[in-house]
Amino acid sequence: MKNLRLGKYVTKWDWYVAAAMAVLVVIIFEGFIFTDKMVFGTDMIPMGYMMRKVVADFWRANHTIPLWNPYILCGLPVVDAMHGDLFYPAALLYLVLPLHKALGYKIVIHVWIAGMAMYTLLRTLGLRRRSALFGGLCYMVAPYFLSLTYAGHDGKMFVTSLFPLSVAALEVFLKRIKYIWAVVLGALLGLLFLTSHPQMTYFAMWGLTIYFLFNIPRLAKARKLGKGVLFLVIALLIGIGIGCVQFLPTYYYTTNFSPRTGGVSFAFASSWSLHPEEIVSLLYPMFGGYLDFYWGRNPFKLNAESPGPLVLLIALGGLVLCLRRRQLLPWLFLFVFCPLYALGAHTPLLKAAFYAIPGAKFLRAPSIIMFMFSCSASVLAASFVDGLLDKQVSPFQKKVLTGLLLFTIIMTVAMTVGRGSFYGLWQSIYGKLGREKLAVIQSSGGMLARDALVLGLAGVAFLILAASKSRSWRDGGGVAAIAIVGVLATSLPHSMRFIQYVNLRDVLRQDQMIDYVKRDGNIFRALPVTGSSLYDKNFMPIFGIQTVNGFYDNRSRFFETLAGASQENLANPNIMRITNVKYVLTSNRVTHPMLALERDFGKAFIYRNAGFLPRALIVHNAVVAQDDSEALALIKDPAFDPSSTIVLAEGRPVSGEAAGDEEVEIEVYAPDRVLLRAKVSSPGYLFFSENYLPYWKARVDGKDVPLLRADVSMRAVYLDAGDHTVEMRFVSRWYRAGALLCLATCAVVVASVVSSYRGRTRRGRDA
Repeated sequence: MKNLRLGKYVTKWDWYVAAAMAVLVVIIFEGFIFTDKMVFGTDMIPMGYMMRKVVADFWRANHTIPLWNPYILCGLPVVDAMHGDLFYPAALLYLVLPLHKALGYKIVIHVWIAGMAMYTLLRTLGLRRRSALFGGLCYMVAPYFLSLTYAGHDGKMFVTSLFPLSVAALEVFLKRIKYIWAVVLGALLGLLFLTSHPQMTYFAMWGLTIYFLFNIPRLAKARKLGKGVLFLVIALLIGIGIGCVQFLPTYYYTTNFSPRTGGVSFAFASSWSLHPEEIVSLLYPMFGGYLDFYWGRNPFKLNAESPGPLVLLIALGGLVLCLRRRQLLPWLFLFVFCPLYALGAHTPLLKAAFYAIPGAKFLRAPSIIMFMFSCSASVLAASFVDGLLDKQVSPFQKKVLTGLLLFTIIMTVAMTVGRGSFYGLWQSIYGKLGREKLAVIQSSGGMLARDALVLGLAGVAFLILAASKSRSWRDGGGVAAIAIVGVLATSLPHSMRFIQYVNLRDVLRQDQMIDYVKRDGNIFRALPVTGSSLYDKNFMPIFGIQTVNGFYDNRSRFFETLAGASQENLANPNIMRITNVKYVLTSNRVTHPMLALERDFGKAFIYRNAGFLPRALIVHNAVVAQDDSEALALIKDPAFDPSSTIVLAEGRPVSGEAAGDEEVEIEVYAPDRVLLRAKVSSPGYLFFSENYLPYWKARVDGKDVPLLRADVSMRAVYLDAGDHTVEMRFVSRWYRAGALLCLATCAVVVASVVSSYRGRTRRGRDA
């Protein structure tokens, strides 16, 4: 079995590397692997777990993916609004493992993949196994990478893991310019599209494009530029084709029905960027701090951007190799470009990209791009170590090593005995920090000094050894060994601070309020306003209770208009009735014109909405608003009665009242289909309190009829007098088209691989 390094084979030593990395991953995650605990993530519990649970439960019961999630924000499309990694191969773990273990094992597996992907890339670039092992470990244990577990950003981890492998495939393609390697590259691009993190994938495409552009002279010299570009277009089409099942419906939804439709402001786009103090944190993560020790200018810090202190130090030495090795120039570019872009408004680079690069105006959090900085740092550091092996240190290299040694000693002293003066200098440049931030700095001072001392000792040991004249040390792998030990000693202490575990039953405990609300077997929504960041997000839907509020970035723009950007409108009595709110859960007593105390649990209270309206009802008054602002104003007017009147975005105005007995019964209520029986005494509208999207199609008595948008975000169907059967089905033609394109492309990939394998086998027999 050939590996990606041309003309070589995978040997037992490569398998030893894979096994060693697997052992290290087991050691890192032993608190998860050998217990029933869950890997903690701040976003994983309220959003990731709930979204996956909806999909996994429906999948197990119906052997298909649900297309609609009715549990939060009055309903969301599952595929189109992107409920996680639905089509990513690792999602198959949901079917064979308990959900909380499946989520954790996806992370564990991808940490190992990250190390092996970097090892493969470095071997593809021609580095020795010792150097490649060092680089793989650098990337695998980087604080940037492992800190993503604490935030629960598994999609970011998937892209970070796959990116080096994608570059390796591109590098092999550039060496061979063969169709089969274009197919392999395309398949990897398809996986990137399926990771469910479009912004990270978008940045990864930037990185791959930059890598290709730097290699154009190489193709031109070999007179293969035209053929190479043609095959790369094929690779891109394959990647898009595979990713279409997720990308196509998401793109259409986001550009038409998301709050980000039309793009975002530059201020929003530059939010969650890096700041100058966090550039220092790339070398000393505890300088700017993170978690409880963060004092920077972002609202909080749940991750680190550092590629590893010693990794960065050695990578600085690797920059000198870029003068002589053209293959390192793309990594030099990414090493400089990514931090400048991540600094957001502090440099003109983000603004230039915002206005010049297609799609950039839909993004925010420029610091996300730092995964490519971590990748480039690992490549440069491993290349520098490789350059020291089996070679006499040149005078120029010795000067570089001496400079790095002096820099390390000076910075170690500054961060240990002189950190007070260093922070004082920082204040004089950037202004006063304030009492709270100074207190945070003071509390983290001991950790910063300890980390700086460890980095200083590891850096000095490595640099002295690297500059020594003893070839036996370098030939015997002493440089690589001390580098590996140093990286583990300087990176893992930071990374492990972000890896935490929780007992699922402790986090997702069904309390008295959940028990009480679940006993009501009817269709309704709850509004939790307890002040808990977990409870008020997506906690109750985990237990099958629908909530009108919730936490999701890709919500419907119609619902955001109705509820308010911060969901502040949900307390309005009329909006509470429109959105089918029956219970309000609080941690304090409240006074509200519509709320009556239902249960008092001492520190928790359940209120019943006295004006509760059912999910479906008949109304005989309808007005048409010119726009959503007018509709919202009408709805919020205290004189407005949502039990008898609706406000349409378009349609037929009516005015009247019931002429006899009327009733609406929900016979079937499923995520993708609703079936109702309605008895109507006079012409009017069937109002259904669930989010409108044009994906929903309506049929009355077997005939297609228009489904209208009512009360800004809800659904309505016009009915004549009489008995009717009303059916609503969710139909996403973009999902169907994407699924067909994905299947067709996968068939092309499989056929290409099989054909290539048979061709090689036939040539082997002929030889």
